[in-house]
Amino acid sequence: MKLRIRDLLFSTWKNPVLSPSELDLEKQKDSQKKTLSSIESRLESIELLLSSDKWDDTKLLFRYLTYDLVNFQLQRTNQKEIPFGASLSNFSIPESDKKFKPFRFLEFFEKLAELSSKELDEYFSSALDTYEYLLDETKKDFSVRYVTALDSFQLVRKIRIILFTSIIVLSFLGFFYYQYKYPVFKDQSIRLYTFVSKEKPGTSEERMVVLPVLKKDIGDWVEFQFALTESMSNFGGLRIDPLEQRGIRFVLDQISILDSKGKEIYSKKIVVSPNLLPEDYQDFLKIIDIKTAGKQSPGEIVEMITTGSDPQIQLVFPTLNDAKTIKFKMKYIEAHKVKKK
Repeated sequence: MKLRIRDLLFSTWKNPVLSPSELDLEKQKDSQKKTLSSIESRLESIELLLSSDKWDDTKLLFRYLTYDLVNFQLQRTNQKEIPFGASLSNFSIPESDKKFKPFRFLEFFEKLAELSSKELDEYFSSALDTYEYLLDETKKDFSVRYVTALDSFQLVRKIRIILFTSIIVLSFLGFFYYQYKYPVFKDQSIRLYTFVSKEKPGTSEERMVVLPVLKKDIGDWVEFQFALTESMSNFGGLRIDPLEQRGIRFVLDQISILDSKGKEIYSKKIVVSPNLLPEDYQDFLKIIDIKTAGKQSPGEIVEMITTGSDPQIQLVFPTLNDAKTIKFKMKYIEAHKVKKK
């Protein structure tokens, strides 16, 4: 059956009108399909009987199966069928290029009542091979002798469905991959925690302050100023959760901590050191779900990118007393809008 691109693009989606001869071929195909389905069902029943050691019932069903297989071969080759119980001696076994030969069980048909359990298993195996042979031959017949306009239509429809489904699936996969690879920045929060020291890095909601991070500020420097509560005034460590989203680039400028009088009592600038790590790297207790973004030169502000949904930077320093305010500037950049250096 030849299929052209024009058929896929321009042929109708409605079922074709078949000629009387094509309708007859379709009826013959339906009849053969039903017969094959019946034979398959009978094989399954025999297999159950064999597994249950019900030999008499198996032999009885084998007789019906034998005539089913023989008559199906006669039917597909336009020969007269043999009534049940009539002699099968005139049946001509077809040639086959397969490794197994069909209808080998006919050699034992006359002695079916005397067969042992092992011989019945062999009879079943031969009948199963024959069924497979008939199934293959029927498929060949359907693709050559019984072809109608309906076959071409169904093939075109099947290919169309596969193509359209593939396009839809690939489009969805592409969309979700793009969203994963290049996430769009969303309104979220930046969280800041204080903790006692390197030896006691535990954080809690009581020692946390939160400020919003807005999508409208993407690409601009934003100054954050956190007013600390009394319980957060003495600490030796700072945890910054810069984002709640993976795949976003950001830069964090100098951090300043002021006391209640507005005097700076600690500051740190996060820049690239000569060894290409953040300067004073030993001050970083932990960096979680964050990595440096691309190649950077010494002295530049460290550009980072979040690699998970719970990014954290933990800094440690000598214990501070009477801390009241923390200030720093940050700039957020959507990952796919950053040019590689």
